[in-house]
Amino acid sequence: MKVRIVQMDSKVGDFSGNLARMRKALEASAPDELVIFPECCVCGYPAQDLLDYSSFAERAKEASMELIRDFPKHSFVFGSVERSLSTGRPCRNAAYFVREGELVATYFKRLLPTYDVFDEDRFFEAGREPCVVEFQGEKIGLSICEDIWNHDVGASLHNRYSQDPLGDLREKASIFVNLSASPFESAKVQKKREMLKSIAVKYSKPLIYANAVGANDSLIFDGRSYFLSAKGEIAQQAKAFEEDEIVFDTKDDKPSLELKSPSESSDIYDALVLGIRDYCRKTGMNRAFVGLSGGIDSAVTASLTMDALGASNLTLVMMPSRYTSQASNEDALYFAKKTQAPLHIIVIEEMFEAAKKSLQMAFQGMKEDLTEQNLQSRVRGLLIMALSNKFGGLVMSTGNKSELAVGYCTLYGDMNGALCPLSDVYKTQVYDLGREANRRQERIAERVFTRAPSAELQFDQTDQDDLPPYETLDRILKSLVEGFRSEADLVADGFEPDQVRQVLELVRKSEFKRYQMPMGLKVSSKAFGLGRRFPLVHSFD
Repeated sequence: MKVRIVQMDSKVGDFSGNLARMRKALEASAPDELVIFPECCVCGYPAQDLLDYSSFAERAKEASMELIRDFPKHSFVFGSVERSLSTGRPCRNAAYFVREGELVATYFKRLLPTYDVFDEDRFFEAGREPCVVEFQGEKIGLSICEDIWNHDVGASLHNRYSQDPLGDLREKASIFVNLSASPFESAKVQKKREMLKSIAVKYSKPLIYANAVGANDSLIFDGRSYFLSAKGEIAQQAKAFEEDEIVFDTKDDKPSLELKSPSESSDIYDALVLGIRDYCRKTGMNRAFVGLSGGIDSAVTASLTMDALGASNLTLVMMPSRYTSQASNEDALYFAKKTQAPLHIIVIEEMFEAAKKSLQMAFQGMKEDLTEQNLQSRVRGLLIMALSNKFGGLVMSTGNKSELAVGYCTLYGDMNGALCPLSDVYKTQVYDLGREANRRQERIAERVFTRAPSAELQFDQTDQDDLPPYETLDRILKSLVEGFRSEADLVADGFEPDQVRQVLELVRKSEFKRYQMPMGLKVSSKAFGLGRRFPLVHSFD
């Protein structure tokens, strides 16, 4: 059986644009090929509350039927949504099988994830029936994304749902085809590969896995579509983080790839570049602004943005004060020189003093404290937003996951922005991304990696004046945020009780800040934002 996997980047609600991509792929294909597209490629994923509009599903159905009519000799499988005709949820997550121009089968996704960023049971009515279609002597068993995530990795492949879509196909299908829009997580790449291998081996079936690529809002899709033999050997693999097409015959199922796993920092870097590029492209914005402090966070944010949009579309903004060290100014200028990105230098001293003078009467008799530190950050936030308004473009917030977790950031100051690329990257990981950026093109001064991190909002300040060392802080935060470890668990894990209590209190007190942070890009199993829903006010320890 000849197959063409089309790993495409869909935009939510862009029916004409998505169809144009699909048409191009079908026009390039041979009539005897089975062309396989990802989950929800017609409408984009995730559509979220757009699915509550009946017109959304109706337009998706119209677009799907138009595509089928326009290719009367082709065979293809693709994902979309359609209105549910029964009682229950408003829509169904559908896969359409078109054989020589005729729609011969419609399969509805059976397992609907409701964890982390997924909320499919809110919108979709689950399918109940398996679907097998004969094509070129094969019996193709269809599934959609979560339908194959029913299984834990390992020899037992323990079922996590009461329905077992693959089990229902065991005796009926000769080959499995899965349409996916599976978001990227750095730790999931190897896990998914092993799961796919385990499924192929357990059921002794070849497996075709067609995944989406691109980014929609905070979710990044890494592609990496596969064809695996019944022995679990990877015979074909599409590119990561790029649109791609792979054409093969299922008879040729011998291992043909030397699979090299990229480093975690390389994978995350590529994911974030794609996330920034797609967010800007899909919002119609081609320019970005980054406040460049001379520290690692702003340097990495600027690096990612430059690699996503190009140096000419990145504007760097230095906003030094009396507290900005000579080293920071030099390192920021080093970055600007190496990248040749446009640069504005705006000294904030005059505005900072004017703001303090305006508050002088109200603050009479009171010592300077954190208020004045935050005031500097808010002056900078005002200035960079003014540049964004005047010239057009998006401000990239430079906060990382560690700072956002413990509230080491200023609302309406350094938290200003349209997108926060590092919001799911711990501080220790930011340094790794900086090294990765320099491997691609030297741009960050070596001193940035070795200097003690500092907000430079007062003299002789370092982050560790207020926080545990980042190596310790990040381990606690990862266990807390991604591992859901309690205070007692963390102490039992060997962390100092005082540090654990400090971090837990900071995380809890900072929830209100995270509710107001710019949208971030998800690269871990638990990111702040869509997939982490905590009450602002609670008394749970």
